[in-house]
Amino acid sequence: MIVRLRRIHHEFGMQGLLKTLLLLFGLVAMALMGIFMFGRFDAAVIAVAGLALGALARREIAKRALLLPKAVRAGLFVYAIVLFLGGQLGIDPAVKLIVITLTTVVLFDLQFWALSDPGVYNQAREPG
Repeated sequence: MIVRLRRIHHEFGMQGLLKTLLLLFGLVAMALMGIFMFGRFDAAVIAVAGLALGALARREIAKRALLLPKAVRAGLFVYAIVLFLGGQLGIDPAVKLIVITLTTVVLFDLQFWALSDPGVYNQAREPG
């Protein structure tokens, strides 16, 4: 994993690395929040299972690396809907955490496996 994080830093810079690490640390925080605040292991199970599924699907994710910006926009839209409408509709905070954790693990998998794949290069760095 460290090798892949170094590759992200080398190819996509500090910003790409920080985005990826933010998602990873966010997943850990959400898993712990679910356990300690709500007494539920749902978020932790989703985080671990999502990371495992991402590792299994890493080649397929890397093939679709160009879809990453659209996926990030969709994920941010889901966050906004859950946080805004969830409060308006009275959705249980534990359920909101589950949806946000699921969205975050998908975004992390896409970000990490796509950017760290040896076959994916930063087009912005290429001389044009």
